[in-house]
Amino acid sequence: MTNMDDIFRTNLENAINESGLTNAEIARRIGVGRSTITQWLKGVSSPTQSKIVKIAVTLNKEPSWFFIDNTKKQRVINNLTDKQLTLAMSVDPDITDEQLQQAINYVRFMKEQEDKKNDTNGKN
Repeated sequence: MTNMDDIFRTNLENAINESGLTNAEIARRIGVGRSTITQWLKGVSSPTQSKIVKIAVTLNKEPSWFFIDNTKKQRVINNLTDKQLTLAMSVDPDITDEQLQQAINYVRFMKEQEDKKNDTNGKN
């Protein structure tokens, strides 16, 4: 996906779904008709810059977020197990790259130890 309009539409739809708000409520909050939201989602028209700012505030996003291609990242996230998501969500967002690598190494080490234990006990 490289077309900015496509990226915007996809991210707008995702943000609306995340928000739990109806198109009518979003339209009311940003001062447009519900059909305008539908037109944006279908690519019939595009919001002005000032409307994008209002959309972002309403949906609790940065305006630039709507123009970031998240499709690859989303595919990776969708393929994570519940345990992987739990681990990922427990990491402090301010962690350094070195600390992150240490955590990854520790988790791998623990898994290897468990695998060795299971091999010894005949569980594999």
